[in-house]
Amino acid sequence: MPNYDDITKLVSILAAMREPFDHHGPAVAHLVMKMCTLLGMSEPESKLIHVGAFLHDIGKLRVDSELFNLPRQLTVNERAQVQLHAPLGWAIVEQAEYDSVILDIVRHHHENWDGSGYPDGLKETEIPLAARIVRICDVYQSMTNKRSYREPYTHQFTFEFMEQGRGKLFDPNLLDLFFEKMAL
Repeated sequence: MPNYDDITKLVSILAAMREPFDHHGPAVAHLVMKMCTLLGMSEPESKLIHVGAFLHDIGKLRVDSELFNLPRQLTVNERAQVQLHAPLGWAIVEQAEYDSVILDIVRHHHENWDGSGYPDGLKETEIPLAARIVRICDVYQSMTNKRSYREPYTHQFTFEFMEQGRGKLFDPNLLDLFFEKMAL
């Protein structure tokens, strides 16, 4: 695998090509590193998960960029196109021969605890731990930041939404850790 610092620089450049003022990937990666520390993960494992968090949306480079800047909710067809970013991103990192932890994150960061997510409908512990961690941090960061179609939600609203997703969208144990130790 290429040097860790080189990967994070490359990902920042790629993200800036797509969204010059969007710091979503680095912000998710920052939250993920906090979670990894709280979980007592080793430095090598944490670094892989950190890189995966940076890369989790890399497949968006292969999806029509107009879909990400619409000032409204997506249609069913548009949403299906956007959902392709997970397998498309997986193909990118798989071709680059990245570690399986990174591959799992990029492909499975939209899988839901109850099996209702995409692209593979995995459920519970079928979803790799690293992808479950990124899922929580990704949703939190997305909701608490401005999007083209809405203003940011408050931390309180976001926590309430995520609590409603306990056992449906999110791993309950990881969500507890996030709420208890990372409440911002």
